[in-house]
Amino acid sequence: MRDRVKRIIKTCNISLTALGIIALAGYIYNLVFYERLRLPVLAFGDINPILDQMQITAAIFFILIFLFHWAAITYLVINLRFFRRESLFISVLFFLAILSMLMVMGDFALLSDIGKEYQQGWDTSGEWVILYISQALHLVFWVLLAVWMAASVRIRKQQDSQQVIVRDESIFINAQYIGIFCGLSGIAVFVLLSTALPLWALKKGIFSVSMVIILPYLLIALYWLILKLKEKGREWYDEKQYQDICRAGLVTMVSSMVIMFTIYLVQYFTATEFISITWFPFYLFLILLIFSSSTLYFAKRS
Repeated sequence: MRDRVKRIIKTCNISLTALGIIALAGYIYNLVFYERLRLPVLAFGDINPILDQMQITAAIFFILIFLFHWAAITYLVINLRFFRRESLFISVLFFLAILSMLMVMGDFALLSDIGKEYQQGWDTSGEWVILYISQALHLVFWVLLAVWMAASVRIRKQQDSQQVIVRDESIFINAQYIGIFCGLSGIAVFVLLSTALPLWALKKGIFSVSMVIILPYLLIALYWLILKLKEKGREWYDEKQYQDICRAGLVTMVSSMVIMFTIYLVQYFTATEFISITWFPFYLFLILLIFSSSTLYFAKRS
């Protein structure tokens, strides 16, 4: 079994490295494409020569970059499944992989919006800022993935006898890490959105933003659920996990009520509107953060 696992991960490493090099070349090409478009678009100049020259190749690279993200997510799931120890680093990577993949689709939609606004003679400077922030996120993911792939080779060579997993405890712990990342991200985003955007803009983007942020946790939870459904005749939780979840549930209930009541009092007695129509997504990410943090804390206690 251990040799088979090693062959699977080694094959994934080689395949993902090859696809990653091609996708990285496409990422650089598309950056050049964006930069060549940006100044003419902002100045409402003629962009047709640039589009004729580069847009088909850029579209092909879009597809390759998207496929690379799917391959990377598959690779990370294999690592989650076959490595015994939980890993904060691989949890961060899984979280970033999902966000980065969704942002690839967002890049395409953003470029479409830029094109429409350019034709209408509207200012697109804000959209360009968002597009380049998205490219920075892609680059961070690429770098961290390369670091993990290099490190995982060394780990397998040093600790082969300890790496193949026989239980799903590592996935359980990694799910809590990812829940913390999703919770923190959701709270930060909706606090900023509530204070920076008008009501109509919040209503327009609140659902899509929530789904983008929480999707990594939903996927890891779904993966854990699938593994459990395959384990016929076994308890879903061992005794300690069950106790940890019960304690975390109690902490979540009490803490979330106290925090939301405090926010209610602040908004009731002052003119400050900390959260408006984003209260439910804010609450959702708050309880996800508290529950995952509490579960992780109790799980780490001996």
